[in-house]
Amino acid sequence: MPPSLIHLDPGPQPHAASHHDLVWAFSGWACREGCRLHAADLRVGDARFPAHTGAIRLDAETAQLRHGLAPAVLDCGFWGVAVLPAGGSWHSLQPVMLLEWSDGTWEEWPARAFAGPGPSPGAIVDTSADRKPAEDIPLVAIAMATYQPDPPLFQAQIASIRNQTHGRWICLIEDDGSDDAHWAVITAAIAGDERFLARRNTTNLGFYHNFERALTRVPAEAAFVALADQDDRWAPEKLSVLVGVLAGRPDAMLAFSNMTVVDRNGRLLSETFWPGLDSRHDSLDALLMANVVTGCACLFRASLLQLALPFPALGRLAYHDHWIACCATVAGGIAYEPRSLAGYVQHGGNSLGYRRRPGLRLASRIAACLLLSPAIALAGQLAMVRRRLAQPLKLLVSLPDTELVCRTAFAETLRRRATLDDDGRRAVSTFAPGPRIGLRLLAALLRPDRRGKAFRGVAARLFTGRVIAHLMSLLARLRPLPAARRSVTGERGHAG
Repeated sequence: MPPSLIHLDPGPQPHAASHHDLVWAFSGWACREGCRLHAADLRVGDARFPAHTGAIRLDAETAQLRHGLAPAVLDCGFWGVAVLPAGGSWHSLQPVMLLEWSDGTWEEWPARAFAGPGPSPGAIVDTSADRKPAEDIPLVAIAMATYQPDPPLFQAQIASIRNQTHGRWICLIEDDGSDDAHWAVITAAIAGDERFLARRNTTNLGFYHNFERALTRVPAEAAFVALADQDDRWAPEKLSVLVGVLAGRPDAMLAFSNMTVVDRNGRLLSETFWPGLDSRHDSLDALLMANVVTGCACLFRASLLQLALPFPALGRLAYHDHWIACCATVAGGIAYEPRSLAGYVQHGGNSLGYRRRPGLRLASRIAACLLLSPAIALAGQLAMVRRRLAQPLKLLVSLPDTELVCRTAFAETLRRRATLDDDGRRAVSTFAPGPRIGLRLLAALLRPDRRGKAFRGVAARLFTGRVIAHLMSLLARLRPLPAARRSVTGERGHAG
């Protein structure tokens, strides 16, 4: 049998929680000379979770060519969602990927092992049941995630937190494995102020899971939680205004404000981060598709952590603020404060930069890509085109699949943890695990109810990506596979 290559996308070990089912999104790619991947399942004990197969993985080409597999097989990707019940004994089992090839043979590969149950350093611990009543001045716990912070920007952010008019807060800094020089910048900036509590991870988790770890440190006496980036600047009244917004809206679980956009020197680039706020924030259907809640501009009730933690087990391209906003929507609702209470600093190191919303121009580009999808898919079969247009193809084809994995995991987690109304059930049904997700995206896009331009823009972009990927996969399958060569290096190998 010719050698197989398999790549499982990286991520931290899925961690068991005693009070919630574990929702684990898994993905990767697999190929073997002379065969196509026919099916892929994740097996945990007796439970099996089928994966979508045939996903286009442009990132697989380099590894395949390095291992002598030419021409590269691009439709070799798979992704799926596993759901494991709370309190089960599955955490002691070794997950296994089962691969079925087009020649009828099967292979088994070990997947990422589970983290052990129960508390451990940095593990997820639910403290919501022990939360104490807030005092007259409620405590705000600020969860800040850092990694290799820019010294002047970090110092400015720390100063803006110290200048808050709300008098009772603590700042929980979770550093994601910065080097010693940057860790020294962090400790020097907060030296002598006991309200700042910093901790450094031994391994890099990515900002999604780093924020998750920071949130596990929120003390029981905290009434509210704010999220802080390492390089923004808060208005002095930010916390006090948002606390007041939630005090006036006892039904709402989260409040967020507008922001200005500034450069690293504080020069104003835009009066608003959300020109027109063109998407609804009071509907899970709209918010799950297109998030408008920016983490550094929000404040939420600490009791929301009971629903939000642990985060769905995802890779590095999920967003913590998107997940928390979805939880807040189903738990009670979201309030919006139109005043700008923070300055979003636009610079080259941002995880997600600000861009002006181009409106009709964006819509016209998406429509053009959809109309040209057969030509794009055909051109994508050529290695020269893939090399020259690597970034556009990644945005058109690879990124939509990654976003669908995240939204599917969010939807499945909410379905299992929360009581959903009709809007919520409709939202999660769009991203339910299973086939025909492209048709469900199209149905959501064509529904006549108002959910904002951002919703329709994201839905159109995801649908266009699915169409192009499907056409690329069909064209790839029309091309005959090269005959398998006799292996002299062994049966199997990890590609990464």
